[in-house]
Amino acid sequence: MQQFTRALGVQCTFCHIEQAPPLLSVEELEAQQAAAAAAAAQQAARGRNPQGGQGQAGRGRGRGRGQGPQMDYASDDKRQKRTARVMIAMVNDINARLASSLKKPAAEITRVQCATCHRGVTNPAQLSDVLRQTMLTKGEGAAVVEYRDLRQQYLNTGAYDFRETTLLDLGRESLAMRKPDDALAWLQLNVEFYPKSAASYVELARAHVAKRDAESAVADLNKALALDPANADAKRELARLPK
Repeated sequence: MQQFTRALGVQCTFCHIEQAPPLLSVEELEAQQAAAAAAAAQQAARGRNPQGGQGQAGRGRGRGRGQGPQMDYASDDKRQKRTARVMIAMVNDINARLASSLKKPAAEITRVQCATCHRGVTNPAQLSDVLRQTMLTKGEGAAVVEYRDLRQQYLNTGAYDFRETTLLDLGRESLAMRKPDDALAWLQLNVEFYPKSAASYVELARAHVAKRDAESAVADLNKALALDPANADAKRELARLPK
């Protein structure tokens, strides 16, 4: 179970239904309080709890039985648990097929695990897919905010690919789809985090050209050449612009 929770970055309640302990009767509550008081008195007499009080035995239980909420592990009512069963069967099938097909000793075969894809997130989608969907449904502002939030939370976890190529490719894709505003959002964000990305400045120039902003395009290309004087794309794009 711990392997599953770590792989998906969740707690047991993600799949299992949490059950509150049944309430104590008045008699049971009084007996519990009396036992706690007696235990506290014994501790005080031994010098372990000079301040008296109920001690640890009477804290945090309220009117419930036991130590707190429990899981109904047998229930399959949650969709997440039913999905988990399918995913576990899929992982086992993949590993069995690998063992059968590779004909290698078991110690030499890399086994697929939940963490292979999930890497600490419940939905193992690629970062570009997550951002693209947000851009399409909520706009560039929301997509930029999402990137910042995900980067802050997951940068050093391996859950997402935060290399400069991710936003660069999204910028190129937006340009190919004739969406220069989207491209500008991706590329400006990229140079914020990767200020030495000459390729991003070249694509920024192309986005500015698409917006009929030749002055900004020239400035972008000059930045690209300052970072990479031999950049052929920057030289070619600069030659095309009016002097």
